Amino acid sequence: MQGAPPPWDDTEQFTAEQPPSSVQVAGGFVPMNEGSFLTGTTQMAPGQIIMLQPPSGAPKIMGTLLIIYGVLQGLGLFSLLAEPVDPVTMEVIPYPTAAKLVDGLSSMIGLIGFIAAGVFLRGYEKRGVFVGLGAIGVQFILGLLSFQLGSPDGGLGSLLGDGAAFAVWAGISAFCSGFCALLVGIPMFVDNNGLN
Repeated sequence: MQGAPPPWDDTEQFTAEQPPSSVQVAGGFVPMNEGSFLTGTTQMAPGQIIMLQPPSGAPKIMGTLLIIYGVLQGLGLFSLLAEPVDPVTMEVIPYPTAAKLVDGLSSMIGLIGFIAAGVFLRGYEKRGVFVGLGAIGVQFILGLLSFQLGSPDGGLGSLLGDGAAFAVWAGISAFCSGFCALLVGIPMFVDNNGLN
């Protein structure tokens, strides 16, 4: 049984002799069953203004701070050349070579990682945040390893015992690493950060 096509059927073919009629959008409502097509330009309602703001400066500021921190990490390499001395007794504190190597590796990762993260963030690249967080995480793990290998603990081991000293040091280190990670992540939380 064939009847009239449904009103939503838009398969009607137009020929070159019979172009579709056009109706201006601003001309009002046109019933869809008349076979007319809507053409024209859209207009914004009066009083609506879209303002484009420049991206936030937080990534550039954090990038600069990370570059400075990376340079300071590099200066920490020079401290490995000197023997640690107890400030009270002025005695040389033993510093195993394995712990020195791990600390040197940690400083190198900080030097390269934080400078790279800072350069990326100054260029509004999101990967700068991830590089900075990765450097913090690797330094935290290497710090725990260095402590286990016998790096100087400032007398904490003789005061509390080795197990308790490690627990206290690991807790303080985890808190500091978490705080630094929060600072590095600030550009991700800022509105209109411009990161890509």
